[in-house]
Amino acid sequence: MTRIHNCYLKKVNRTIYIGEKINSYTIIQFCSAIEYVQKLEYKEITVDFGKVRKVFPNGILPIICTIDFYRQKNLKIYIRLPQNDDIRRLFRSVNWAYYLSPGQFEKSESFYDKHLVTKRFETAEEQKKVVDEFMDVVLRNMQIPKDIISALEWSINEITDNVLNHSESKFGGLIQASTYIKEKKIVFAVADSGRGILKSMQEGYPNLRTELTAIGEAIKAGVTRNPKFGQGNGLAGSLRITNLTGGSLEILSGNGRLKVTEIETNRRPFKNIFYKGTLVCGEINIVEDFSISAALDFGGSGNYIPTNIIDTKYEMEDENCLIVKMAEETTGFGSRKSGVQIRNKVNNLMNAKPKFPIIIDWAGIPVISSSFADEFIGKLFLEMGAMHFTATIKNKGMENLIRGLLDKAIAQRLTQALDE
Repeated sequence: MTRIHNCYLKKVNRTIYIGEKINSYTIIQFCSAIEYVQKLEYKEITVDFGKVRKVFPNGILPIICTIDFYRQKNLKIYIRLPQNDDIRRLFRSVNWAYYLSPGQFEKSESFYDKHLVTKRFETAEEQKKVVDEFMDVVLRNMQIPKDIISALEWSINEITDNVLNHSESKFGGLIQASTYIKEKKIVFAVADSGRGILKSMQEGYPNLRTELTAIGEAIKAGVTRNPKFGQGNGLAGSLRITNLTGGSLEILSGNGRLKVTEIETNRRPFKNIFYKGTLVCGEINIVEDFSISAALDFGGSGNYIPTNIIDTKYEMEDENCLIVKMAEETTGFGSRKSGVQIRNKVNNLMNAKPKFPIIIDWAGIPVISSSFADEFIGKLFLEMGAMHFTATIKNKGMENLIRGLLDKAIAQRLTQALDE
C-alpha cells in the first residue's frame, strides 16, 4: 500500500481512497496516486470517497478534471460515493457525482437558491449562460454595491474566458460558486484539465521554466501569451479585485500553487507532482468603499468601468429604464422566500441605476401567493414610501387576480404602519 497523507492507493484492490476532507491540497495527493496508477499500467481503478465528511470546491473540481484527463487515456475509473448520507446526497445534488462518473450517476436538476451548482462550459454560449446564472443568484440573495456587481462579473468572465482561450482543455471548464450572506462574501472556483499556465505562457515567453514563475507572470497586468487572445489583464484584475475587497485569489497549475491575500502571498512548488490543468479560486467580500475603476486601472486614466448584467440584461435598449420580466425568474411565486429574493434583486437594480424607473412585467404569470405579494411588493412599498415607490416601480401585464393581491398587500402594509 502506497500512502500519501490524506489520499492513498491500495494496490491489492486497485483503489484510491480519499480522506475525510477534500481541499486544494487533496488534488496534489490525488495526482500523485493516479500517476502511480499509470506507472503500474492498471486499466481500471476505483476512487473511493467513502470516508469524506467535508468538501471544498477548490478540491473536488480539480479531482473531476483530473479524472476527465485520465479517462481520455482509456483508464476506466469507477466512483464510490461517501458513506455519510448527507455528504452522499450533496455529491448527487450539486452534480459532483455526475461529473465524476456520468456513466454511473444521473445529472441532478436540483436548484440551490444561494449557490451555483457545478456546471460545465465548453463554448462561449455556455460560458455566458453559467456566468449569468451565478450573477442572478448573487442579485437575488445579497445587497451589493454596483461596483462589486461589476467586479464579480468581470472576474468570473475573465477567468472562465481564459479556460476557453488558453487552456486547450478537451472538456472545457467547471465552475461552482456560493454566496455567504451573513459573512458578506462570495466564493467561486473554476477548474480545467488543460495544458496549464506554464505551457500556455511559453508561447509568448519561451524562457519561462517553472510553473510558479509562469503564474507570477500571468498575474501581472498586460502579460499574455498572445495579444490576439486578450490583453493579459484577467488574472491581474481579478487579483486586484479580490485583494481590494479583503478577499483572496488562489491559483493552482501544474506543480505550482500561489495564494494571495490582502496581507500575504504564499508560493508553493510541489516536487515531481503535477495537476494537469489550472484551478483559480476567488473570494470577494462585500465592502462599501470598493472602486472598480481603481481596481482595473492598469496605468490608464482610471475611468474604466465595465458593463455588468444590469446593463446588458435589465436595461431597456430604447428607454432609460430597467425591466424585470417575472416569467424569466426561476424562484417561483409561492413563498415568502422567493418574494424576499425578488425584492433583493429589485433593490440591487435601483441602487445600480438610481435614476431609472423599473418596470415589473407580469406577463405570463397567472397567479402568485399572498405571502409572495406581501414580501415582494408590500414590503418594497413600505421600504420606499408611497411617492418614491409610485415614481419608480411600474407594474404591467398583470392578471386581475395578481393586481388584487398586490393592492391588498400594499393596503395591509399601510394599515400596519399606521397602527404602529
